[in-house]
Amino acid sequence: MHLTRCTKLIKLICHFTIIIVLSYFLANIRQTSVKKEIERFHADLRHLLIWTRLPGMVEYGQKYLINRKCHRINCYFTSNRSLFSDIRYFDGIIFNLQDLKDGVNGLPHVRAMKQKYIFAANDSADNYPVCDSVYENFFNWTWTYREDSIVRYKFFSVYNIHYDNPIEANDHLAWIKDMQPIDASLRSQLSTKSKAAAIFLDKCESQSKREIFLLNLKKELLKYNLTLDIYGKCGNMECKRKTMNPCYWKLRKIYYFYLAMEDSFAADFVTDSVLYGYKYNAVPIVYGGAEYRKYLPPNSYINAAKLGVDNLAYLMHLIIKNKERYFDYFNWRNHYIIKESTVLDACILCELMNNPTWMEHKIIHSNFRQWWNPYYDELCYSKQFLYFK
Repeated sequence: MHLTRCTKLIKLICHFTIIIVLSYFLANIRQTSVKKEIERFHADLRHLLIWTRLPGMVEYGQKYLINRKCHRINCYFTSNRSLFSDIRYFDGIIFNLQDLKDGVNGLPHVRAMKQKYIFAANDSADNYPVCDSVYENFFNWTWTYREDSIVRYKFFSVYNIHYDNPIEANDHLAWIKDMQPIDASLRSQLSTKSKAAAIFLDKCESQSKREIFLLNLKKELLKYNLTLDIYGKCGNMECKRKTMNPCYWKLRKIYYFYLAMEDSFAADFVTDSVLYGYKYNAVPIVYGGAEYRKYLPPNSYINAAKLGVDNLAYLMHLIIKNKERYFDYFNWRNHYIIKESTVLDACILCELMNNPTWMEHKIIHSNFRQWWNPYYDELCYSKQFLYFK
């Protein structure tokens, strides 16, 4: 009996010993695993997790930055949430505007103190209001077209003729007012114009109701025997080829004006649609919620939203009748260069991720929904945005 008790005691001790050894071994494996995952990358790398998707970002790792010859290339982009054993090891997490409607169910459950939660938006606040209250006090960086974003992008940039640094919106007071007239060669090219205006349009319904403005403008222009041609599925005109090149040729040779009309009204929102006019020698007629004088050279465009349909049609008629007045809209070419920019340019983001001051700076939007769209409440409860709730 004594022997039986000893045997049981020895077995019990053996079991406890095995459990302790296994526990120690497993704990070491977990620690080693975490350590190895972190040390796989260079210590200087900034790791950025793209939480869902990001328009324009198809090259992960450092490939995007290297291919674009960015000044900083030590940022590592990935959509792999399991890259590290703990999501808090990422320096920043990028959330795409179009994917925010899932609310708390689609968000990380843990967060590091110094981790940057980055709101990235490539569309307007009017098209995509942020409705869920979970996003208040959530983002500490913003990466949008708005001037007061932490990381700002533009659909296009304006440079002086020497191609120096791009002219920012707060530099607009320094625009050259007395511009030099265009030369005989450009005058000759512009003299082939014969039709009033064109627009390339495939999105037929919009928040800005531009489709209604276009319909009314078309009617008003008929009073002056002028036409407005709408190319694409929203109109009756087409390019008749697989590419847009025939349309671009027509714009350059035939049309006086190009209607660069935004699909929504939002502060600072100016897309690259205006470049059709600037690139193909048709005066842009803009329509949107931005303060255009900040972004475009003076006397290089016409603001339709400020004029209204009647006044716009009449002004177009007067300008077409007066060739010298029309030529003046191209004087900007002697002083400025307008180029398309990369939307959501990750080079800029990586620069900021390497700035110690910004990385330490604790910024958070306590009234984020209001900041993104002052009318979010009205929009979020409207019929077309009920799916956000």
